[in-house]
Amino acid sequence: MSIRRPFDLRQWIADNRDLLKPPVGNKNLYAEAGDYIVMIVGGPNARKDYHYNETEELFYQLEGDINVRIQEDGKAVDIPIREGEMFLLPGKVPHSPMRGENTVGLVIECKRDDREMKDGLLWFCEKCNHKLHETYFVLHNIEKDFL
Repeated sequence: MSIRRPFDLRQWIADNRDLLKPPVGNKNLYAEAGDYIVMIVGGPNARKDYHYNETEELFYQLEGDINVRIQEDGKAVDIPIREGEMFLLPGKVPHSPMRGENTVGLVIECKRDDREMKDGLLWFCEKCNHKLHETYFVLHNIEKDFL
């Protein structure tokens, strides 16, 4: 087995910026990885849903600032992540990353292959935060299953 060598991430972003387009705008850097999804995510996005994941997610903001809106104690709470900052989101926390134009971040989360973990999408009223709808599914492809 050939082990993949290190590469210049900033150069990869420059060469592949066209792949980081809406609606989700992400690219898995290590599709062959066994345990983790390591992806670069670009903005802008215009999603209104919250993602539910049973495991932690690590956000590292490379270019620009983003906001991750979470559900905490029945309230929508904004967590800004500025360029150069990182944030470990606990598992089982509904979250909605809001990315502006020309933003790029690294997101790392556990793979779900061959696990009985489910992902979810939830929608909340923007005025009163009442849960409007939720749906759960098995994630197979992080680049396509959210479309």
